[in-house]
Amino acid sequence: MLRRRIFGSAAVTAAGLATMLGWGVVVTVRAERAAPWSGAWQDAPQDTRTPDQLAAEVFQLVQKTCIECHGDAKDGGLDLRTDAGLQKGGRTGRAVVAHQPAASLLYKAIMHDGDLQMPEDAPPLSEAQRRTIRLWIEAGASWATVPGATGGGGTDLDELRKREERPITESERQYWAFTPVVRPAVPAVTREGWSANPIDAFILDAMSRKGLTPVSAADKRTLVRRAYLDVLGLPPTPAESDAFVNDSSPNAWPALVDRLLASPHYGERWARHWMDLVRYADSGGYEFDTDRAEMYRYRDYLVNAFNSDKPYDTFVKEQLAGDEYAPGSDEAMIATGYLRLGPEGGGNRLDAVDDLVTTTSLTFMGMTVGCARCHNHKFDPIPQKDYYRIQSIFYPTTNVDHPLVPAHEVSANRAETQRIEALQKPLRAAKTAIEKPYHQVLVDREVAKLSPYMQEAWKTPADQRTEGQRLNAKQIEDTVGITSLRKLITEKDVVALMPAEVQAKHAAVKAEIGALDDQEPRRLPTARAIGERGRVPGAVFFLHRGSPDARGSAMTPGVLSVARRDEWTFPEPPPDAKSSWRRRGFAEWLVSKDNPLTARVMVNRFWQHHFGEGIVRTPSSFGKMGEAPSHPQLLDWLAAEFMSQGWSMKAMHRLMLTSTTYRMASSDTTANYGVDPENRMFWRMPRVRLEAEVIRDSILLAAGTLDPSVGGPSIFPFIDPDLFEKSSNRDWKGKPDSDPSTWRRSLYVFSKRSIRYPMFETFDQPNLINSIDRRNRTTIAPQALILMNNQMVLFQAEKFAERVAREAGADPSAQVKRAVWLALGRPADAIDLKRGAAFIAGSPKGLAEFCHVLLNLNEFLYRP
Repeated sequence: MLRRRIFGSAAVTAAGLATMLGWGVVVTVRAERAAPWSGAWQDAPQDTRTPDQLAAEVFQLVQKTCIECHGDAKDGGLDLRTDAGLQKGGRTGRAVVAHQPAASLLYKAIMHDGDLQMPEDAPPLSEAQRRTIRLWIEAGASWATVPGATGGGGTDLDELRKREERPITESERQYWAFTPVVRPAVPAVTREGWSANPIDAFILDAMSRKGLTPVSAADKRTLVRRAYLDVLGLPPTPAESDAFVNDSSPNAWPALVDRLLASPHYGERWARHWMDLVRYADSGGYEFDTDRAEMYRYRDYLVNAFNSDKPYDTFVKEQLAGDEYAPGSDEAMIATGYLRLGPEGGGNRLDAVDDLVTTTSLTFMGMTVGCARCHNHKFDPIPQKDYYRIQSIFYPTTNVDHPLVPAHEVSANRAETQRIEALQKPLRAAKTAIEKPYHQVLVDREVAKLSPYMQEAWKTPADQRTEGQRLNAKQIEDTVGITSLRKLITEKDVVALMPAEVQAKHAAVKAEIGALDDQEPRRLPTARAIGERGRVPGAVFFLHRGSPDARGSAMTPGVLSVARRDEWTFPEPPPDAKSSWRRRGFAEWLVSKDNPLTARVMVNRFWQHHFGEGIVRTPSSFGKMGEAPSHPQLLDWLAAEFMSQGWSMKAMHRLMLTSTTYRMASSDTTANYGVDPENRMFWRMPRVRLEAEVIRDSILLAAGTLDPSVGGPSIFPFIDPDLFEKSSNRDWKGKPDSDPSTWRRSLYVFSKRSIRYPMFETFDQPNLINSIDRRNRTTIAPQALILMNNQMVLFQAEKFAERVAREAGADPSAQVKRAVWLALGRPADAIDLKRGAAFIAGSPKGLAEFCHVLLNLNEFLYRP
């Protein structure tokens, strides 16, 4: 019953067929209309009791009201005398599910939810008592800290804590990634006139120790194309290339770098790199893969952050705790969308928080903390306790749809929505009443497919079922919940059974509901953000072997033990705070000088994208299973410089781009290759195949169709329906390749986890599920097939040809010159002119085919 689908306007049906059991079943539930404003909990009074206080109160309450039946007698197999008995549960299942009152049998019983009603033969609990139990379950549902509740097979808490400790040794703290960042001295330059800044001194010093010599400088056309592709993700236009080549001033290169960093397209390029790390997607994943229409606001936040040169420390703080730093700021709330990017729909809160812990540690610290969920890290000094202390930072979070309009607009919108719903309520009830008998016919058909004993269990009223029937009925419900999308009863199916006069009546009621739907106020713009339920968070426990059934002691928030010099103190939230401030404290540590990882990790990422490989070639794995830095002193110098420059990201780009190292050619030398075939000493610049998005954008730019507008909702370019319609019920609102709305940059293509844009997937775009620090660079046949046969590529090749004909006229030689300029950023040589002109003249579609060929050349597809 957890899976829902809109059925008409009022009810939903979920029908499931469990192939392993051969069942077919339909369950009808009510669907609640989602409000366009943030959660109602924000208006609820805060409870100031701590988890330990709640646990003690509930324990005392249970001993008074429940122990007669659930003590020595163990009615139903449930013993509530100890925490161990509580966690074990009874014959009908677990009595409590931590953090989930609705899934806890004990809570259902005291709420008289269904046939299970407790206390039996006694007055029901008061509202205050029920609320206390609910809060206790939300806080973790444990009596581990309550005196007198740890007997009966429970483990002594002190002994349990001993097992949870894993001391960090001094030698482990001396591992290169965990030592403090100290700015090293810049080596003396040994090559006259080669060093443009300290980067070159470190690179040249390392080369000389290996007996290597740097290759010559790249020519100016190569440099301008390289810089444009690196910084903007777009090649230069012929005019932009000529302007740089013809500028003979000594300041030409630094001036070009500054112009590129000032371009709004810089933010688009570098936002895409960050989106790989944080597994950005516009849909929720899993089997439903629900679209997240408002997610693009976080993507636009990234673009604006890079363009405005937002200091990296602020960038980190806003994404992790924007709501705790500036709850009134739309920008800060949008930034917390980072915490909403993970796949949604798995239903397991622990897994969802694990995804946050794992992604955050990889992205900001370059450490695989997620490996310590079930045991101490096998290779790095990361205790399991560190994992759960960091988990306790993120566990209190709850999803918030933050309105991007003033409060009075929210109130007015809510009131109007409620007015419409009140008018629709009797109409929906009438519609449901009309549908009910025909819907039941379809339900009965499905139930008839069950085995006789399953049919009997399902049809028997819940309060009259035997224990076996109860289990069978529950099994049916569970199966429906898992497989509800496999078979759906639709409104169309129900209406088809109705006589004509009933159909007319049904249509009239439905029309009235629809007319009221049309009067509903517009959906308010919102941001997918994060908040908490109050300043006192619920308890998070150490889980031995990672199992919720092997709970240890309650965790306090903490940071990575091996990476801190002193104990880190988390701030106490003010009395009026709406959250615990744990994420704020964690963010402060990440960007503090006490943490040696954050600056090193980020400057290595800058280096990786400019120079093809990182100084550490495993950018999100700075532990022992990763690679050691090729230039450890350079890495530390860059990290120290990054912090001293106020965490300015543009300053780091400028430093790297203006180095002589960056301006080297990509040619090999036999002597160097024999010593360092992998170019770990950076004695030349590598040629790098462009990413999928840059390839598509370059095609659009060459064709003259690229829409350069920045920001806004995502676009849906055409995807062949055969790729998804026959295998799923998912939808892609694709528009034809001829629609100009699809000609925007690839950054804005809707990122749906279950329907990948074929060109992106073929050219190694990440899977949108995991944090990806470096993309694969494969060479496979489908890449050539996409570029030769894809309809978008063919359409844009035609547009490219139309542009060339417009700008160069009808002469084939002139067309070759213009086409080569536009696609490759250089003048056509003699061979280009001879062969190209003959090719164009030899066919009615010669120009379009020639343009298409240019889009397939390695020279077009690689950064020089």
